[in-house]
Order: sequence, then C-alpha cells, then structure tokens
Amino acid sequence: MGETSVWELEGRNQEREDFKIVGTEGHPGRQSWDMASGAAKFPTDLHREGTLVAMALRCPFGRARVKVKDVSKAEALEGVRLVVTHEDEEISEMPRMVPSWFEFGRSPLLSDEAEFEGDECGVVVVAISEEVCKDALSLVEVEWEVLPFILDARDAAKPGAPILRPEMNPDSNLTGNTFGAPITWELGNVEEGFKEADHIEVIEYGRQMWSQFRPMPPAYFAYWDDDPWGNPDGNKIGYVTNHAHFPSNGPIVSAYLGAGTDMDKYRALSPYMAARYCDFVEKRGAQFAPVLSKRLGGVPIRYIQSRRESFDAAVPQSFFTVRIGFKKDGTLCAVQSKNIHQVGARGGYGDKTHGHLVLPANAQGFKSTSCPNIHSEMGYYVTNGACTTADPGKDHWEPVNLAFAKIADTLDMPISDVIMKNVKVTAPSLEACMAAGKQAFGWDEKWHLPGKRTLADGRLHGIACRSCWSMTWGMISYNINLRMREGKVYMPYQESLIGTYWPDAAQMVIAEETGMKLEDVVVYYAGHYPNWNQGDAADRGSTCTWAAKEAAIDLKRKICEVGCTYLGAEADEVDIIDSMLVLKADPSVQMPIGATGQIATGFCGKPLVPFQNDVIRTMNVDFCEVAVDTETGLVEILDYCSAHDFGKIIRPSSGLGQLENALTMASGRALREELVWDEGTGVLLNGNMYDYKVPTALDQPEILTVPVETRCGGGAYGSTGVAHAHCDGGLVGLAIQNAIGEFIPMLPYTPDKVLEALGKISQGR
Repeated sequence: MGETSVWELEGRNQEREDFKIVGTEGHPGRQSWDMASGAAKFPTDLHREGTLVAMALRCPFGRARVKVKDVSKAEALEGVRLVVTHEDEEISEMPRMVPSWFEFGRSPLLSDEAEFEGDECGVVVVAISEEVCKDALSLVEVEWEVLPFILDARDAAKPGAPILRPEMNPDSNLTGNTFGAPITWELGNVEEGFKEADHIEVIEYGRQMWSQFRPMPPAYFAYWDDDPWGNPDGNKIGYVTNHAHFPSNGPIVSAYLGAGTDMDKYRALSPYMAARYCDFVEKRGAQFAPVLSKRLGGVPIRYIQSRRESFDAAVPQSFFTVRIGFKKDGTLCAVQSKNIHQVGARGGYGDKTHGHLVLPANAQGFKSTSCPNIHSEMGYYVTNGACTTADPGKDHWEPVNLAFAKIADTLDMPISDVIMKNVKVTAPSLEACMAAGKQAFGWDEKWHLPGKRTLADGRLHGIACRSCWSMTWGMISYNINLRMREGKVYMPYQESLIGTYWPDAAQMVIAEETGMKLEDVVVYYAGHYPNWNQGDAADRGSTCTWAAKEAAIDLKRKICEVGCTYLGAEADEVDIIDSMLVLKADPSVQMPIGATGQIATGFCGKPLVPFQNDVIRTMNVDFCEVAVDTETGLVEILDYCSAHDFGKIIRPSSGLGQLENALTMASGRALREELVWDEGTGVLLNGNMYDYKVPTALDQPEILTVPVETRCGGGAYGSTGVAHAHCDGGLVGLAIQNAIGEFIPMLPYTPDKVLEALGKISQGR
C-alpha cells in the first residue's frame, strides 16, 4: 500500500458540503438546442456577400523545396483577385510575433520549403471561387526539388540519417522540447536497485502516429469592418472564426501574432465548432485570412483546405524500451527507461518545434510508484511527420502499466494487486477507485491467468486493468467577469464550444456561490471579450470553475453589502436565496435582487498548484474485457468500466460523457487507427475517413462509468481533470495479452500483429 495523498485546499468555500446545484442532473446545455436542431452556425457555415476564397500551393512530396518561376498566368486568370508568394514582404515577415516557447527554430509562415506532404508553401491565391483558385494554382510555374525525408523517429535517431533541421542542430536530428525536460535523469541508483531484484525483465512499448481528425475541417473566415462594440482608436476590426480551446492558439491569437498587432483588433465570429481533442496548433489559414482580407480592403476571405489537407494533425510517435527489476512480493526496485519520441515539422505559428508541444513522454510515470531507483534517457527527434498536436500526460503511464502486467504475469498475480503494491499515492483516491471499479466490473469473478480461459464460441478471453493519474491542466489564469443587472448575473465568454460545456459548469458554480437560480445566471458568447476562459467541463474546466467560484463569492459579497441597507441590516445578516435577497433571521423578509442596481466584479487567477504533475491528488482505474479470435486475429472489446476520481463532479453529464468519449478514442487507437505512408515518397496513403478507421457507436460495447469523489483535486471544490487520463489504447493491449499470453509491443493491435504474436504469421518492422 502506498502513501496517503496530502494536499492543501486553495481558495474560498472549497470545503462546501451543502450543494444545491453543483453535481446535480437535469440541466441541459444552454446551447444544446442550437446544436441538436441545426440552428448553430459553425465556421464552415459562415458567409457574407462577396466572400472570396484563398488557397495555398500544397507539396506533393514527403519534403521538398519549391522554386516559384512564374505567376503571371495565374494572375491573369479571370476571377483571380490576388496572388502572393513566399517572397512577398508582408507574408515573408509572418509571423511577426510568436509565443516565447516557439522562438527555438522559428521559420516564416510561408516559405519555399515544404516540410511534409501537403504542407503549404510558395504561393497563395485569392479568387472568386474554390474552382478558380485550383485553376490558378495549376497555372503557377513551379520547380520542385525533392529533399530527403524521415517519417519514423527511430530512423531519425540512426547515425548517418539526413539532418532535417541543421539550423536547430547541425549534428543530428536530436532536439529539445517545450517543457524543458532533461534528456537524462536518475533517482536513486539503478544498478544497485537491479542487484536487489529477484526478477529482471525487459518490456517494449511503441505507438505510431494517430490522427487528430476533425469531424469538420477548420474553416478560416475573416473580414474587416466597423466594431459595433466600440473601439477607442476608430480602426477597422478584423473578424475571424474562433474554434480553439487553448489561449496560446486559435484563429484569434494566430491572427494577431501573425500580423504583429494587438488582440483587441480582432473579434471572434462563432461560438461553435465541431469536436476536437487537444489540437494545440492552428493551421496557417488563421493568419493568412485576415491579412489577405485587409490587403483587399476588408473583403471577406475564406481560406480553404480540404478534408484531406486537414488530416495532418497527429499525435507523435513514441517508442520505449524499459528494463525493470522487481522482488518476489511484486514491488519494483529498479527501472531503466529509454524513450525515442517524434517531433514534427512546422506548425501554425511558423515555428519548427510544434511537435514539442507534448509533456515529456519519458519515465515520469514511474515517479508515481514506490520504486526508489529510476533512470530515464530520452530523445526528441525531428521528422517530417506532420504532428501538430499534443497527447500529454497519460503516456507516462503506459510503460508503467506494462511493467505492472509483466510483474503480474511473472508472479501469477492479478495486475490489480500489483498496482496497489506499487503506486505511491493510493489513499484515498486510488484505493477508492480500485474497490469501486472491481466491484462494478466483476473483476474477481472474471480474472484468470494469461491464456487460461476460452469462451463458448472458441475465442480466447482476456481482461485487464490500468491505473493512471487524473489530469488537471490548470496552467491558465482565467479571467471571469460577472455583472448583476436587473436581477440576473451575466458572464461573457469568447471560447468556442467543442462539446464539453465548460460555460455550463461555470454557470452552475456561479449559481451555487451567489444563491441565484440557475436560470438567472446567464453565460453568453461575446466575440469582443477576450477573457481567455479557455477550458472545458472536465480538464481545464476544473480550474476555470475554480476562478468562477472566486468571482461569484466576490459578487455575492458586494450584492449583500449594497442590499443590506434596504433591509435595515448589516451585510453579514443577509443572504441570497433563489435570486432573492433575504434576512437570515427571518427569511420571509426579502426583496428582489434586481433592486440593488448594477453590480460588477471580476476575478483572474488559478489555483497555486494546478498541475497534477506537481502533486498527485487523484487517480483512476480502467477495466477492459476482450475476446480474441485466434483464426482471424480479430479482437472484440466486450466490456469497458472506468472508475474515475473526479474529486468533485461539477456537471455530471459532462464528466461522465468525458469518460465515454475518451474510452471510445482509446478503442479506436487500440484496434483501428493507424496512419500509413508510402515509404518511397512520404505521401500519406490513408488521409481520409474511409481508409483511416475510427470507431462508431456500433463498434463500442457498453461503457460503465463509476464516479468517485474524494475532493482531492485542485479545481473548484476539489475537482480535477478527466479525459486525458483515458485516451490511450494500452489497456486493450493488456487485455489481449491476458487472452493470448503474449505481449504485443506496438499499437494498434491489428489482426496481423495478433496473429504474429500467436506465431501464425511472420512479419516484422
């Protein structure tokens, strides 16, 4: 058994127990009807009269340099309004500004070098239609110089590999990472730890790239016009689509960073966007569209990219070799890990390091075990894979769970017991999740040694469980502005909605703390209000609602200070109940809250220790049951169960939905999703939703969600993150291993790999 989790509650009212609204059911999202009915306008729906279309030249090779020889025929084509090249002075200077962590390896937004297949380079055309743009681009005379490319981080690490970014590292493809994780670190003394071990094993784990596909391609729409909200200097305002969920990205931030202007020069156009997962880096159209529009006098511009051209956002590769030493009782005593991790090419800000936007995928997860001796060596290697996103946190834990499974198999123990013996922080969070999950899943009745159970239909049966910390990505300070007017409380927000309903969670917290009826708290979209309330109802939302709680407490205090005089009392003698100001001593004495006039307040901040990395607070345990057909290699997931410590559930439908969505993603990554390139050209062969298989509702079993609340998190009322902790396919691999008795070292667990593990076919990398 590990240690008891120790934390300090931060902020006011964190120990609240009398919840009337928070954690309750039956509160549909304020924008649910819009989206369900089709009334919601997504970026692809936006249009203004006279809208022009912009498109860029795309590279047909894995990596190439383009020489633009002649654009005159394109310029002369009827319907073309503008042709610019990478040599254009304004374009070549973009981006004018970049976030500080992108300075390393900075490059122009549009250059003459395409760094992956489908990369924008050389030329951008603006015309009256998409068809005219395509015709114009076909008329541009260009000459391609095909350059060496690397698609696999393991190849990039080999001696003699082509140096892809000599300006970053002239000697190799090894580079740094955004979060500054050391390449090598050690706790204790690993060699001494191995001397104490009764067993020494080596495990392999790897994942190829996954696509962060979007149900709707990003649509970058921009124009310049007067500002109805008012603008002090009288300049025109750039209106751009807004469909992002992180303050250092998104079209608005991309736009002002690209042009080197102020954020107040831009307004967001739409509060809606299609579902999206952790896509940290925007496409360059977010920067091109407003610049091209301004050059043409403010005319509306839609920067077009097809579904195929939108398919290059992917989770980077990561490959582990881990040597573990453990004792007869199942406890780890030594871990030696080597990790090769992929970084990509150029991202939306014109940087060459966007693939570094990942938390270090090294042996960090083992730090959460009781193992006293850990050595980690890792390397980030540049490739031409177009990874433009992050997939943070949980991947630290996949080698950890593989290690637990290896210990369990070696010693004929249930992996659940190995988890409880080795995870450092168990009480109260992990032990509560393990107990609740085992009971709901029926673990004790289903567990068996690897390869020891065959179902009635002849398929092999397997089960597994995995533990992981819960993600609390609360690095952002949230700016919550509240105004009480005419008996209602208003909160503006600018972030687009991606299905996680964080504004509704904030609404519930504000109503809880102010004493207002839920319907009297109005969260509304305000494209002029750059409050950077970026978050959601699960991960960062736990921190966003923390800031909303603090602002609501301040607002209630101010309302009571003003309203108490009307009731002939002191501020501490009055309260707000169901949107009415009441006398505590005699609640029948009350008055409408609107009679106090307009009152406003604001709060900008975050918990002092927002990162789960900083202090392990909450855990979760996922369970999986599979059936494996030994003749075909097909794997069917029979059952999923997730016991998650939410800390405190703010909005149940959002929280439980996060579990279901994350496990659906995990099953796709485990069994279906795989990007395939032509090794000779570097061209992606399955960059579409027909050939890149994602799970549908018909592919999923029932997902049993088991909420646990320990109040151990860092967000509002001890809440914490959800989805990031579950979006990995490793759990299914552990269940397959339990079924067939063999480990499969590489995701996805496709039929050919299952059959190879069973010794029925032979392939290899």
